[in-house]
Amino acid sequence: MKTEMLTTFKGKFVTRQDILDALQEFTLEYPLTESYDNWLQKGNYVYILRYGETIYPPKYILSRAAVIPISEFSGGEQTNRVFRQLGFIIEKK
Repeated sequence: MKTEMLTTFKGKFVTRQDILDALQEFTLEYPLTESYDNWLQKGNYVYILRYGETIYPPKYILSRAAVIPISEFSGGEQTNRVFRQLGFIIEKK
C-alpha cells in the first residue's frame, strides 16, 4: 500500500495529490501562468512554486488545494512550509 504524502494547514489535511490537482486546475484556467493577476510583475509575490518546467503562485495554489480563501492566510513561510513538506520546490521569484 502506498503512503500518501500529507500535512496540515489551518486545521485541514492537505495531500501531495491535492496540490497536483490544484496545479492542473490552475494550468487549465491559466495556460500561461504569468497571466494570473500579472503576478510575476508584482512585488507582493515573492516566491514561486516550481513544478517541472512551470512556475506557479504558491499562495493561490495552496488556497485551491486546501479550499481556504486567500484572504484567510499569509503567504511566505506559512505557505512554503506546506509545499516543502509535500516534496515541492519553492524558490524566491
